[in-house]
Amino acid sequence: MFPLGRPARTTIAALGALYTGAVLWVTLRPLPWATEGNQEAYGILNPQSWIGWSTWTEGSPLEIVANILMFLPIGLASGLLFRGLLGVILPVVLTLAIELAQIPLADRISHPRDLVANAIGAILGLLIATAVLRGRARLTRMSERA
Repeated sequence: MFPLGRPARTTIAALGALYTGAVLWVTLRPLPWATEGNQEAYGILNPQSWIGWSTWTEGSPLEIVANILMFLPIGLASGLLFRGLLGVILPVVLTLAIELAQIPLADRISHPRDLVANAIGAILGLLIATAVLRGRARLTRMSERA
């Protein structure tokens, strides 16, 4: 038996789909104020982009926090909707797909730091979902004993 009822799952799925659509719009749409991107050739597919010192030392801390927060709800929804490995894989595949899709876009940047920050946000969301489901299960067991 699944820990959430059908109405809750339907609501979470609908809100998750809307939110994911908004994330795709924010991350893949053209940026009118950007005239060109600033990334290593082939973005996250370029090994140099992963080992370069500037990859991990430059960049705005606000951007990193924003990327983490942007993917937290996706991890939360995935953790509430899907059991096991699927709940973990889906948000990671989403951020990977976004970073890969940004490579050919002239005004978007595919960057390892974004991929890592997004994955951290998704994992935090998954941890929150796990805590929510465990707390719900604990309350259910306590009410059954009473």
